[in-house]
Amino acid sequence: MGETSGLPRAKVLFYRDYRGFSGGHMKMWHYFTHVLASPGHEPLVRFSRQSVWDDTNPWLHCRERVVSRWSRPEADVLFLGGVDWRNLPARQRDGSRRPIVNLVQHVDHADPHNVRYSFLRHRAIRICVSEEITAAITDTGRVNGPIFTIPDAIDLEALEDVPRPPTRDVDVLIVANKSPDVGRRLHRALQDRDLRVDLLAGTVPRQQFLARLTHARVAVFAPNRTEGFYLPALEAMALGTLVVCPDCVGNRSFCLPGQNSFRPHYDDKPMLDDVTAALELPLGASEALVAGGLATARAHDLRQERQAFLAILADLDWLWAAG
Repeated sequence: MGETSGLPRAKVLFYRDYRGFSGGHMKMWHYFTHVLASPGHEPLVRFSRQSVWDDTNPWLHCRERVVSRWSRPEADVLFLGGVDWRNLPARQRDGSRRPIVNLVQHVDHADPHNVRYSFLRHRAIRICVSEEITAAITDTGRVNGPIFTIPDAIDLEALEDVPRPPTRDVDVLIVANKSPDVGRRLHRALQDRDLRVDLLAGTVPRQQFLARLTHARVAVFAPNRTEGFYLPALEAMALGTLVVCPDCVGNRSFCLPGQNSFRPHYDDKPMLDDVTAALELPLGASEALVAGGLATARAHDLRQERQAFLAILADLDWLWAAG
């Protein structure tokens, strides 16, 4: 299904149930654009009836690539994420002649109590967005098909266009849209100090979120207790903000204490202690961590993710036949 002169491009069909912007949707959009960049493939996407078509939807301006069915003439490859398996009839989950690519974005896929766990037994070419996910699903012994690890990446070129203020006028930004109760507790504790504190406990437009990162000296994150990767911390590094992000499993490979960030135990006191430590760092030590964060972000460039995926896409026929 790679590039073949004179032959039509192979169609890769995605599925989305889009109810609002999230990191998971953004990463699926990235893979959609990766396919768009392939000389031998073209992406299509089917949306649920409940999907929202507003200006947060990355597919808003490519409606010509939206299809209404999973029918065979419309797809040579299926690209699934999360619970997208539910859209395949049971007989097709293991008997599909079309290659199935499954993007695995969370360690919860390895949890027997999570519905995603049941999908591991279905044949697919799996791409995990972190080494932590790869290890977790491999340890289950249930995975059917090859597993690849392509660490999550960010669009560094797009982040370069985010305006930077002349000075960072916020001491601490608390990013707690996923865990607002944690964020409010941290906010109350930090308000008792003579600090300029900004709390983000709900969903805001993406550009506003990025702008708020650029105003903060330190960003402390309250992700879910377990994540597959956690892109916001990496985006903060790319924007030159000092990161305090508690251990949420998926961030262990890139939030490296003493090198580019603080990674406390996920509890209020350790997080507050590390915020204090970050604010009290001597200038040289603070600049060294920020520089380490920038280097880490550059190592997770979207172009590298694309290159790694397109190599898999070029070998898809062989991988499916061998799997």
